Amino acid sequence: MAYSATLANNRKLLSDEEHHRILTLFSRAGLSMDHPQFDEDILDKGTAAILKTRDGKLRAAVPNPLGSCTFLNDVTVEELNAALRRHKEIMQGYPRNGEGLEAFVDASDTGYTENNQKEVEALEAAAEKAGNLNASMDGDSVVHGGKVMNGVNGHANVHVNGHCHGFADKLANGAAQGLTNGVDGFTNGAKA
Repeated sequence: MAYSATLANNRKLLSDEEHHRILTLFSRAGLSMDHPQFDEDILDKGTAAILKTRDGKLRAAVPNPLGSCTFLNDVTVEELNAALRRHKEIMQGYPRNGEGLEAFVDASDTGYTENNQKEVEALEAAAEKAGNLNASMDGDSVVHGGKVMNGVNGHANVHVNGHCHGFADKLANGAAQGLTNGVDGFTNGAKA
């Protein structure tokens, strides 16, 4: 958004005062206005990808005036790169060179983590319990080669909303034996 404001300012769609006002607001809010990896190569690749998905039109949204936007289709690569070079220079005058505060999503907020063995083991244990529970419900789970197969090779998965033929007490909302969607007592980010 900050780069788009610089592009709009270069085109005289935003005054210098409006441009500074937007950038100051973004900076005070801790939003990312720049990133070291945002360079001409990335800009070129992103622009090429956008042109493929938008019928060959850029449709770059830029503020014009404040609170509204205009979509630009006639921006050249040279103009985009010139705006980026100017934007990078302007960012040197802002705290953190325009980088945002906490600009990256903490994986724990999303429920996904990298290299966190404890959570992986807990999820695998829950999956194992669910598989064992399915196997113990005779009749509708297909055991093939010692593995429980639900919904495979034409066999329907008979568990609807986690309930299987009166086993609601064992599978509440799909959670085997009271296990919730989370680990260590957390459900959707909150301590249960």
